[in-house]
Amino acid sequence: MQNSNTISYIDHNKVINIKSEKLFREAQDDFFFFNKINCARQKLAQAVKLTPNHQKSILLLADIYFIKGFIKKALSLYEKALKISPDNAKILASIANCHNSLSNYNLAINFCNKAILKLSPDNYQLFYQILEIKINTLLTQKKFISAYNELSSAKIFLNDSFLYNLQILHDKIARRKKLNKLHFQLIQAGTL
Repeated sequence: MQNSNTISYIDHNKVINIKSEKLFREAQDDFFFFNKINCARQKLAQAVKLTPNHQKSILLLADIYFIKGFIKKALSLYEKALKISPDNAKILASIANCHNSLSNYNLAINFCNKAILKLSPDNYQLFYQILEIKINTLLTQKKFISAYNELSSAKIFLNDSFLYNLQILHDKIARRKKLNKLHFQLIQAGTL
């Protein structure tokens, strides 16, 4: 059989430069153990430059950008990682968190819903985090009834702190209904 130069059996999207992996591991140590965030960021940026599809480096770099407050940079990296792994619930949740931080509340809720659909049954910790993002987004939008309904539907999976929040939401909804019946208007102090 003759070798042909026209056919490539190598999937270049799966080829990882070994230096990228080394830089990623060094950056992990810098970030998690030595608290050298900027050093880790530089190493991860170099790793991504060497291997643009190195998902681990992309995600850790995005996490660092998010922590440092560069939400738009983090969002673009999470979206890049999503192209590599479109079914990854953690990436979808991270995108939802970025949209929530950027006040893109409808997009945040959409990505929360997508992330919940992609969760595996044994990943309850991520479920709690996604649910918290979704509830906080709904509360920011003053959609108390929707937040209450979300908490009620997830009641089976929730721990005591979430159930406490469910009671608080129930109380807020009851007070709002009572105020609506009385036709009172709330006036903020200092607006007169």
